[in-house]
Amino acid sequence: MEGKTEQKKMFEFPGVRYIFAANGFLGLCVTLALRVNINVAIVAMVNGTAVYGHHNKTTSEECAAGSVPNNSSAQDTPQDGEFAWSPQLQGVVLGSFYYGYVITQIPGGRLAELVGGKWVFGLGNLATALLSLLVPTAARTHVGWLIAVLAVEGLAQGVTVPALNVLLGRWLPDSEKAVLNTAVVIGVNVGTVSAMPLAGFLCRSQLFGGWPAAFYVIGMFGCAWFVLWIFLVTDTPATHPFITKKELEYITADQRRDQDKKLPPIPWLKIAKSVPFWSVIITRVCQDWSFYIMVNDLPTFFATILHFEIQKNSFLSSVPHLMQTVVGLSVAFFADLVIRKKMAPTNFVRKFCNSVSGFGSALGLLGVCFAGCDVTLNVILFMYLISVAGFCFGGHALSLLDISPEYSGTLMGICNTLSNINGFLAPLFVGALTDKQQTLHQWRIVFGTTAALLTLATVIFAVFSTAEKQEWATPPTVTECDSGDKSRLIGDSYGSINKEL
Repeated sequence: MEGKTEQKKMFEFPGVRYIFAANGFLGLCVTLALRVNINVAIVAMVNGTAVYGHHNKTTSEECAAGSVPNNSSAQDTPQDGEFAWSPQLQGVVLGSFYYGYVITQIPGGRLAELVGGKWVFGLGNLATALLSLLVPTAARTHVGWLIAVLAVEGLAQGVTVPALNVLLGRWLPDSEKAVLNTAVVIGVNVGTVSAMPLAGFLCRSQLFGGWPAAFYVIGMFGCAWFVLWIFLVTDTPATHPFITKKELEYITADQRRDQDKKLPPIPWLKIAKSVPFWSVIITRVCQDWSFYIMVNDLPTFFATILHFEIQKNSFLSSVPHLMQTVVGLSVAFFADLVIRKKMAPTNFVRKFCNSVSGFGSALGLLGVCFAGCDVTLNVILFMYLISVAGFCFGGHALSLLDISPEYSGTLMGICNTLSNINGFLAPLFVGALTDKQQTLHQWRIVFGTTAALLTLATVIFAVFSTAEKQEWATPPTVTECDSGDKSRLIGDSYGSINKEL
């Protein structure tokens, strides 16, 4: 035993939690890249001439006078693909992932709580990557096979985010929770905005025949990430072979959960009655509605109303999300600093950050409603409202870890199940409003509705949320302990574990 301890000390080094965070970030990049590659590739897969004809008109002339110069060239013109899929069938293909995705959120979170998040998150991503390699063959066999493969991809990937949330609850010390959580979660933004141009480049290349490369290359990248994940990450800090004793004590002493305590059955009824939890659900659903509107439909608004050419559209649709990443990291750093220095209570910091995110984005969307055809003002407003949404990384994005680090996987599964329904509801809403009516008036309804939902959610979060760990989230004491132990069990953010216990 002593020899083993000495051998372990030879490989100890500080900062293992940062290695975990880096791998979690890359994992989410993989998750999103595997999710959005079909959104880009389908343009190259479909034979546009066969489906739409030569004289299809999909843009509005309402802002023609104020539109930006169209500098597109022959290189920007999409080449006709292999498949004559109707717009309706394309919608089914794009939505099929989410039909599977919403099913496994809650089981994935609960499974990670019971057996550990490392393998649930890792295998979920690996399975999605392997299925991505099958997409070209499935598409060329029959569209039904493609839909089935994408739906199974959704089933596999549905477990990933809840499982990662379990790992975050076990690895992050409270005093670094905002910044490290944000450093991981921005993988969603970076994965989205990097995978889309990468997939577009691969579709235009000759590698693997064009569009199949978007699935082969990203799928292989996902498999390579899995190798790093299994060797560098463990379920808990205590089981990592390279962590120092000092870092382990620092992490476990600055957490609201007891790493060694076995979880009892989940208190479903108490969770269902929890007002703070419902405030998080409502906030997440409304903010994810805004997210899907911005990711899926903002390029359509730029193209059909403001007449942006392809390259400018891609740039202006992705840059705000990179700016949001910078804002989110900065806000998270200062949020942790304020809490650590005890300049303001955690509850105030969460509500303040979330209010700036929600009200700020809503005001930006209202500004867009009045911006009309002013291209410059529209661009400024969209960059502002998407960037300011990064304040949520210091707000509701941390609430599940605050109120229940032990059950954060299940709670995230419930939230993600409900919020990701927007993945197919939001496009349906926009499509119903703008079908054959690509006008500023119809888009004002889209943006005005989104602003109203953000405002409602922000008010609800400000009134009903809390950063306090909930009574139902604290496992009952099963060992003998005195009253001094109790405060540790219910979670003091800045308490320290007494070595005598």
